[in-house]
Amino acid sequence: MKIENIIPVALGETPADIILKNCRIVNVFTHKVEEGNIALYKKRIAGIGDYTNGREIIDLHGDYVVPGLIDAHLHIESSMVEPVEFSRAVLSRGTTTVIADPHEIANVMGISGIEYMLKYTEGVPLNIYMMIPSCAPATDMETSGAEISSIDTIRLVTKYPRVLGLGEVMNYPGVLKTDHDLMTKIEIIRHLYKKIDGHSPGLSGKELNAYVSAFIRSDHECTTQREAIEKVSRGMHVLIREGSVARNLDDLIGAVTEENERFFSFCTDDRHPDDVVTEGHIDNMVRRAVAKGVDPITAIRMATINTASFYGLRSMGAIAPSYKADMVITHSLEDFFPHIVIKDSKIVAVDGKIKAKIIGNEGEKFIENMDGNFRISHVNESDLKIADTSSKTRAIQLFNNSIVTKEKIFDVSPLKVPDVERDLLKIAVVSRYDPRKSISVGAVTGIGLKTGAVATSVGHDSHNMSVVGTNDRDMVTAINRVIDLHGGIVVVNKGKVISELPLPIAGLMSNLPMEEVANQIKDLKESAHSIGCKIDDPFMVLSFVQLAVIPKLRITNLGLVDVEKHEFVSVGL
Repeated sequence: MKIENIIPVALGETPADIILKNCRIVNVFTHKVEEGNIALYKKRIAGIGDYTNGREIIDLHGDYVVPGLIDAHLHIESSMVEPVEFSRAVLSRGTTTVIADPHEIANVMGISGIEYMLKYTEGVPLNIYMMIPSCAPATDMETSGAEISSIDTIRLVTKYPRVLGLGEVMNYPGVLKTDHDLMTKIEIIRHLYKKIDGHSPGLSGKELNAYVSAFIRSDHECTTQREAIEKVSRGMHVLIREGSVARNLDDLIGAVTEENERFFSFCTDDRHPDDVVTEGHIDNMVRRAVAKGVDPITAIRMATINTASFYGLRSMGAIAPSYKADMVITHSLEDFFPHIVIKDSKIVAVDGKIKAKIIGNEGEKFIENMDGNFRISHVNESDLKIADTSSKTRAIQLFNNSIVTKEKIFDVSPLKVPDVERDLLKIAVVSRYDPRKSISVGAVTGIGLKTGAVATSVGHDSHNMSVVGTNDRDMVTAINRVIDLHGGIVVVNKGKVISELPLPIAGLMSNLPMEEVANQIKDLKESAHSIGCKIDDPFMVLSFVQLAVIPKLRITNLGLVDVEKHEFVSVGL
């Protein structure tokens, strides 16, 4: 589009391509609702006012028009569907822009995984921006499939316009200790005037000052109002998260005030397909915030212009001349639901159903090479033995709807694990990348299985395989099935697979429609609950058990990790 062509439309001298008439327009700049018509030209908004001359007229009969919603931080891989299918799903819920961090697939496939996410989504009618993973691998306490170096960071940031900066800096101890490689990446990004996303759960005081001094200006790990307010007061932009397990909106929304709301945004981080299908996406967060007493226009600002302004998306987040014609039409601001979704001046969804044809660049070309980097052969029961003869057992304590873990000590020898009566189960992490078998075995409590085993190839952030079970035979059956699938989620009981979901794309994503994946996730949950699981979403909780950057106790393929001490610890005491 040439500017000289849109100006006559804005002046009313040339017909608009489309006129949206009888609109109630949410103005995120003035915090007011305007009545009027909207003139669209090509993929842009030409003007707001008494426009009547258009090649197509769409009468909205007084419905509200709000900017397309923006997800400030997420991992598309966590949706368990390939990125084009993800686009179909979230567009139907009014999300027109996302800032994605592909560090899940980067840990598995390296640069080829990041370029798959970028190249395959060229031309998709969803604005997909990327942040280059800062920590791949996330720590030195696990085995990843690849490493993203400083040179890789320079190449990706300068080659791809859709790259906005450096992804969440999870290695906050590395920042505080001025790790050389991490400092190099940060210096590269800040001198290119790009954004640096944060990840600093619980960081406070002088340590927070030091972290922010590294030009890290956002955080999505706040869990309390006090933490959120402190981080805002130190110049950070707080992304309120509502994922499938880490659900922080209820605890944080009270921190938002009229004076500070422009420093808050919404993000989903890690959201499973069944939650997207049943609850929604950023639209769900708008509804929830309003239900919690937030002014509807404030909630919409947090879902649109606040995020666009922070990330420098100068043509998104508002209904205004020259902005992209990305809009959501809703009957009510209080009971917010996307009635019509317009992307680039085209209606792409109506009442939650996609209406546009959405395809990836060059079809399935890029998917074929994303085989998951599985190099290990089958495991045996002997690989899962715990040889520790101590008198007590250190177990990872899991909680429902939380990614935080604790340490719990059992007055029983590791040789006696699993002990189903005490809800003391065996857990193993198996590296997918090492043909020589790199496996660690530990103990876990809180999941509640009475029989059988569950296994998954989704394990943040290196995505080695993990399995929890009540006996070695079922654990071996489950993990070997995941290997045979080259990625997936499996539930086993009495030596037989009773439910599974193949994840053939990098061992992280399915090539099925999101509704089908959601149904299979539902079946997996039901199967897990049928063998005693007491956690609502055991696969999401299990996927975080390897994440050695969030307290307290984790397990990787190299051993049991005390995150707070940043050191390996033994299973027995």
